[in-house]
Amino acid sequence: MAFTIQFIHASEETTKEVKTFLEEWKNENSFIEVQTSGSTGKPTKVLLEKAKMLVSAKNTLNYLKIQKNCNALLCLSPTTIAGKMMVIRSIVGELNLIIGPVNSNPLENIDLPIEFVAMVPLQLKSTLENSAHKLKNIPSILIGGGPISPNLSAALKENNTTVFHTYGMTETISHVAMRKVGENEEKEFEALPGITFSEENEQLVVHYPAINIDSLKTNDQIVLTSQTTFQWIGRTDFIINSGGKKLNPEEIEDRISDLLEIPYFIGSLSDEKFGQKVILLIESNHSLPVTKEVLRTKLSNYSLPKEIYYLEHFTRTVSGKINRGLTMQRIGSYVVKEIL
Repeated sequence: MAFTIQFIHASEETTKEVKTFLEEWKNENSFIEVQTSGSTGKPTKVLLEKAKMLVSAKNTLNYLKIQKNCNALLCLSPTTIAGKMMVIRSIVGELNLIIGPVNSNPLENIDLPIEFVAMVPLQLKSTLENSAHKLKNIPSILIGGGPISPNLSAALKENNTTVFHTYGMTETISHVAMRKVGENEEKEFEALPGITFSEENEQLVVHYPAINIDSLKTNDQIVLTSQTTFQWIGRTDFIINSGGKKLNPEEIEDRISDLLEIPYFIGSLSDEKFGQKVILLIESNHSLPVTKEVLRTKLSNYSLPKEIYYLEHFTRTVSGKINRGLTMQRIGSYVVKEIL
């Protein structure tokens, strides 16, 4: 049986984008134009070889042991690398691709059995809150586009659900490593077949000969545990240097994750005394009972935010990730500012 496709509760825009991509995939050009997410900087367009995208698709299918004719759900924007790769995996693996709604709770109105799906953390969180019973029946759930918080991981364990947290980027043509999160949690990311890692100045370097990547240095701070495994610490381009102390915002965010149930992130502003001062940004139209005393139970003096900014809405990428840079540029439009 060959690849099939059906649209269930998909918007007109998503339907059009999928059909446009399928036409682009079938044409005689050997490249596909893809835009990077823009979560850490300005989005840029890159050309990816179709042959290399096929290699990546087959690698994922083999790693997860995805069988022919299974139902795969596309609930990510087809304009992103993650969305495009779900379509390509379905074509290569001869899957039944279901195009669903690209929203925060994509399984809500899907009654067909799903065996393979890719989501971002925001979708996973909402699905756990609203359609958790449906997650248990999906054997292969990919989560990418950002870190999984300790609270989200704990919720997965309570629901007896295991997902595959992926690591990758547009330049590596989707993910190059995965780790299990939830019921059977693993701390380390494991490379997909044919991929190895090294490190330079504590930053991950990817070696992927099958798609002609010799040594791709990333901006990710890691602890390398073997040639095929690593623990992810955070982005080096987010590092805050406060009073000579280097602080990783994502580590701070993890420590306070059980204090906040709404979107937030750690940023920094210039400071005459410290060079940079740590600040906390919270997506809310009013202040919350987040005090210095409460934060001090989780954080050291060095990592303690000096100010809290409440913004009604964060700026996000197409894939739903918080765009820290653009959100920081809008800090002057804060709803409430608190000095701690």
